[in-house]
Amino acid sequence: MEELRQTKNFTKRDYRLSENKLFYNHSKFGNSNEIDIPFENIEGEKVSHKISNNNTLFFSVLVYIVAIALFISKINNGGDDQSVSLFWAVIATIILAFYWFNRDDFWKIKLTDNNYLYIHKNIPNKEIPENFINSLISKRNEYLKENYLIIDENLDYQSQLSNFKWLKSIGAISKIEFEEKYLELKATVNPRKTDIGFGK
Repeated sequence: MEELRQTKNFTKRDYRLSENKLFYNHSKFGNSNEIDIPFENIEGEKVSHKISNNNTLFFSVLVYIVAIALFISKINNGGDDQSVSLFWAVIATIILAFYWFNRDDFWKIKLTDNNYLYIHKNIPNKEIPENFINSLISKRNEYLKENYLIIDENLDYQSQLSNFKWLKSIGAISKIEFEEKYLELKATVNPRKTDIGFGK
C-alpha cells in the first residue's frame, strides 16, 4: 500500500509514499498543511499513543455530581419532580459521550528532529494502517541501504562507518549486516588513511 487516508471529526490525514520520502497532508476545517518527510528523517520507532481531553472528562464528572446533589436535595425536601436533576444527568452523559468520541488512538513514529508522525490505529480499520506503516519502513530501509550502505574506497573511512552505525541504530540494517559491511569496509578502505596532508 502506497497511500493512506484517514478522516475523523472534520480532520483529514493523507499519507503518500514516494521513492525517497513520505508526503503528509493534514487538514481541518478547510485549513491544510502539507509537508514532505525525507526517509532519512524517519527513525522508525513506533509506539502506541492515546490522546484524550481529560478536562472534558473532569467536567462531565462534575456535572454528574451536580445532578446527584440536586436529586438528593429534592428527596430530602420531599419533592417528586426530578426534572432538573435529570436534565443535568443528560447533559453530563452527552459530555461524557463527547469525551469518548474524541479520544484518539495513534501509532506514534519518531522523526529525527524530535517530532512525531501520528497515524490512527483503527482508521479505516486496524489492518490498513499497520500495512501502510510496514510499507513505509520497508521502503525507507530499501532506500537507505541503496544510498548509505555502500563502500567506496575513494570516500572517507570514518564517514562510511558512521553511516553504517546510523543505519543499524534506526533498524534499517541488522547487526549481522552491519558486521559484514564493517569487515568489508576495513578490507577496502584504510582506516588510517588521511584526507589532508601527508601520511607517514
